[in-house]
Parts: sequence; structure tokens; C-alpha cells
Amino acid sequence: VLAAGTMQEVLDSIEVSNETPIVGDVSNASSAELKRRVFDTFSTQNRAVTQSDYENLVYRMPAKFGAIKRCSTQKDPNSAKRNLNMYVVSVDDFGNLTMPNMTIKNNLKTWLNRHRMINDTVDILNPYLINIGIDFIIRAASNVDKFDLLEKCVETLCRKYSEHFYIGEHLYISDIYAELKKVEGVLDVVKVKINNKTGAAYSSTKIDINKNMSPDGNYLIVPKNAILELKYPDTDIKGKVR
Repeated sequence: VLAAGTMQEVLDSIEVSNETPIVGDVSNASSAELKRRVFDTFSTQNRAVTQSDYENLVYRMPAKFGAIKRCSTQKDPNSAKRNLNMYVVSVDDFGNLTMPNMTIKNNLKTWLNRHRMINDTVDILNPYLINIGIDFIIRAASNVDKFDLLEKCVETLCRKYSEHFYIGEHLYISDIYAELKKVEGVLDVVKVKINNKTGAAYSSTKIDINKNMSPDGNYLIVPKNAILELKYPDTDIKGKVR
């Protein structure tokens, strides 16, 4: 039997250097996200058959292995077999989207192997991250402080897009118009413009906004292997009052 003092001395001497720490947000999901995940969990029965089954299992991976914020599973169009492309993204300590490192991807692969169908092969990939900004012009009602109104409009859009987009989720311009029109003092919304934010503080992924708008101009079409992010709402949302 080892002496208690010797055991404690050994424990105190242990040092660990983690060069690639696990990343990922492990905070509680919002009510909307929780509702969606519960709905998907009901049909999985702890096995992965459909694409939604795989996505649900990803969100259920124990937090000690890392956490995935958004996941999208799609059939590989270039494969004649049951090969799936799984796009995953996490968030950093500041709440911004970030790509999972190999540690969390390996943990995820081990977790999925417990539940996947034997004929399925899953490739875990990074989606394209597209940073966007919103510019708008509104017309104010008479006797309204324009500076206060502009601040309220920006705050309204910040709340609207406080939750991260899903992978492949389109951005509906009509939703922005609707939110701004709800703000008391806004007489009319003259214009809304979406722009692609790039540079040192943003993702390098570029998208042609005009070419990716729907034919009716109602929404921005996002590729299935990409995800939008409004990274800095306070500065990426800009407005003018007429």
C-alpha cells in the first residue's frame, strides 16, 4: 500500500500542456433551439439513419468532448454509396463562430461511430463562413428624435439576429423590413442592403451578394455548405434617417 504522502506528492508533480484545447460553446440552448432539438431527438431512438438523426446526435455529444454550435448533414452528391458530408462549426470564448480543431472532430467521429449505420461513411468538414453587414435607410415620423430612433432600430436588429444562423440558412430581406417597421417612430423603410464583410477581423470567404439574391430580391441565397454570421452587430449594422 502506497503512503498517502507519496501519492499526494506524485499528484502534485503532474503537469499538463494542452496545445490544442477543446473549443465550443457549452452554454444552454435558447428555447427555440431546445424545441427543435427535442423534436429531432424523439425520432432518433439512439441510432443514426436519416440526416436529421446524425445532426441530433452531434448536438447530444457530451460537453467534455467539446461542443458543436451548428451542424448540417448532407448526402455527398459525388458518391454513389451512403457517404455523408457533415459540416460543423463551433463558437469561441467571445461567442463568434470558429472552426472546430482536429481534437473535437476526432471526438465527434468516435461519438458517431457508436450510433451510425454500418454502411454509412461520414466526412466531417468545415463550412464556408460568410460575414455580413446590414445597411438600411429609414424615414422618420415628424417630431421624432432621429438619433434615438436610429439607435432603437439598430438595437432591434441586434436582438433579431442575436442567435447564430444555421448552416445553409437563407437571409430574408423582408424580415429586416418587417422588424424596422415595428419600431415606433419609423414612418417607412426606404432601403435595406446586405454587404459582405471581409478583412483582418472577418472571414476571408467572399460572396457576390447581387448574384446570390433570389429572383424576386426577397432573400439572400446561402449555399448548403456555408453559414452566415453577423459578427459585430454594433458596428456591422448601420443605418441612416431621412
